[in-house]
Amino acid sequence: MKKTLAAFFLALALLTGGAAAFSDVDEGLYYAAPIAWAVERGITTGTSEDTFSPDALCTQGQILTFLWRAAGSPQAEALEAVSLNPAFAQAVAWAAEQGILDSADVSASGGAVLFNPSAPCTRGAAMSFLWRYAGSPEASAPGDFTDVAPNAPYAQAVAWAVERGITSGTSEATFSPGETCTRGQIATFLYRCLNEGGEKAALPEEVIPQAPAGPEPEERIQRTYTGTGTAHSLGLDGSEFTSAGEYEAEVSVDVYSPYEAVFTVKVPFPLYQACAYTVRFEDPEIPGKGYHFTCLRRDEAFSDILPWVGDSVQFLFSNMSGEETRADYTAASQEEGRTDGVLSWRVVFTNGAGNFTYDLLEGLRLSCRVDANQVPAG
Repeated sequence: MKKTLAAFFLALALLTGGAAAFSDVDEGLYYAAPIAWAVERGITTGTSEDTFSPDALCTQGQILTFLWRAAGSPQAEALEAVSLNPAFAQAVAWAAEQGILDSADVSASGGAVLFNPSAPCTRGAAMSFLWRYAGSPEASAPGDFTDVAPNAPYAQAVAWAVERGITSGTSEATFSPGETCTRGQIATFLYRCLNEGGEKAALPEEVIPQAPAGPEPEERIQRTYTGTGTAHSLGLDGSEFTSAGEYEAEVSVDVYSPYEAVFTVKVPFPLYQACAYTVRFEDPEIPGKGYHFTCLRRDEAFSDILPWVGDSVQFLFSNMSGEETRADYTAASQEEGRTDGVLSWRVVFTNGAGNFTYDLLEGLRLSCRVDANQVPAG
């Protein structure tokens, strides 16, 4: 009995101690035990000595790295890659070798990785990776979410994951496969799959990876652009920030690769005082030539003054000169608190899918505009 109790308290310490070590992980939240488990297993670490950043966006490269560590960090033959972050090279090579990456992500000639590991990891992608890691098992019944088509590439994975209790829908009828996952959510999915999953998905006891030294490797910023602009408040709460007021906004763009950048706009009022955050790159020598990147965000504060369809976030990219610009991209936003006036969003262009890259921004002037306009001003 004493031995059993000792084992229980040791397990409890392992599950709660790791979470308690991070100042930004509340032990009462759903991801506390999964994070402690993942850290104890060496599957992940914090983003610093005392923070885990559970609400930060998780990339596809990061979840593949977590799975690779869970498998014991096996060596894999290096792959030729397009704009591949070296921090993810081994994990991506292993994932391609194991079939965790879809064949569409790896070319038939030479095994060159075509996808960008720095792309945000969506709920659909996360379930696909875990499903393939588990051996692509069949679900006993198809899923019935209205936003997951039966022929979607992640349909089987979602049905399996829901059946196994790894995840659930975002409502009774929807799964939201395109919604971006956070680090806390991914740790929870991994915990439910590897720790509570069945025989195929279970982490073998004889393969317990060692915790990596130091925090997770950071993505490297190649260059940063900064600028200023104007911000107009909607004056929704009767505060000093009225719709007639014009304030200065700050903007920065961190470029991580020719295909990926993070846009950050800071305004001196809460985010719910405006809904259109537009970043503009313009040619100082040729008026009207350049690019627009816009994040349109709405929340309940706008319901009485704008045509209302519910909370939403939309991303727009356009060529200001009207020249044809073929570009497929994914985007995800992150707010540093609804009242802090800081909005960031990451835009990842699909490699080889168009004729735009962030290299085209070199020499252009950066500015921003924040207001209630639904279409970026020219």
